[in-house]
Amino acid sequence: MSGEEKHLTLDALIERDACFAIYRLPGEQAPRFAMQTDKNPLLLNDIGGLNGQHGFVIAPFRITASSPLILIRPDCTDLHKVEINLMDKKRDKAEAELGKKSKKSDYSLLFQRFHKPLLNNEIEKLVLSRSRTMEREEAFSPGRTFFRAAEKYPHSFVYLLHTRESGTWLGSTPEILLAGSRDGWQTVALAGTRYPNSGNVSWDDKNLREQHLVTSYILKQLTSFQLAPEINGPFTIKAGALAHLRTDFSFSLPDKPEIGTLLKALHPTPAVSGLPKEKAFQFIADHEGYDRRYYTGFLGMLDSSAETTLYVNLRCMHIGINRLTLYAGSGLLASSTCKEEWKETEQKLKTMASIVK
Repeated sequence: MSGEEKHLTLDALIERDACFAIYRLPGEQAPRFAMQTDKNPLLLNDIGGLNGQHGFVIAPFRITASSPLILIRPDCTDLHKVEINLMDKKRDKAEAELGKKSKKSDYSLLFQRFHKPLLNNEIEKLVLSRSRTMEREEAFSPGRTFFRAAEKYPHSFVYLLHTRESGTWLGSTPEILLAGSRDGWQTVALAGTRYPNSGNVSWDDKNLREQHLVTSYILKQLTSFQLAPEINGPFTIKAGALAHLRTDFSFSLPDKPEIGTLLKALHPTPAVSGLPKEKAFQFIADHEGYDRRYYTGFLGMLDSSAETTLYVNLRCMHIGINRLTLYAGSGLLASSTCKEEWKETEQKLKTMASIVK
């Protein structure tokens, strides 16, 4: 199958409401593929329901009736074996818009709303996100854009997925939520962002504090399961044009791990929500002004008997019939300023915008 045939096949699968995901792991050359032969993936209303499951996971930031936790059964794992008539006529579908364009003035009002409980020491950290909507050009190809992203961001987890329940999403993320196999497991604390113009990156107190909060949270959650992780970091990593602070946690799990239970304890981390966990989570739901849906959720292959690779859904877009909705966010502390946080989200939005042609 040629490169053009791959693009066309992926686009055709989306048009026909197929249930699939194609993804490229960091450092790998060839993408992996998982497709369910029917259009009815497993829908769950609790992360703990992933215990004992196997398949490609699509988890939202917050599980709701309109944004369920989805598990794609990998009936077919070879894109070359997908047979589809590329000459079939496209099927028209109604489009559900997921985001709204965030103006700087609107963002400023939201920033003030989020900043107030931080200044009053009611909440320690909050993540404020925003979206940008772009017109989808007629020539836009989700399949071609996936392969463009995979080439542009070799050190990130890059994916394209579609289900009837979620719609179509494409993204590139550097943040592992949980990865490993029988020999060992890993999670990371990824917090703190700079956009350096050179190879040297310096970190201010705000970013160091943000990294410390996420690291402490993850360590606390892991030790609550009687796990004793080996900790490496923090250190600087590059993700596209951005730099982040990262701390790695390596540990072992029992022979029959309850991965869903562990994921429920980890998600959402303070890197995408805030602290205290439940209070920040509820504040975002009440005040952010839109439903993030699968942005800042997590996704990837779950297979406790072989290899699990689950990533936080950070730099991503929802692909609609007529529009593309891009998402980005930043962590706020009491020391945060609206100008710097807006600038950070603008830089993050460029990650997805740069691959749209």
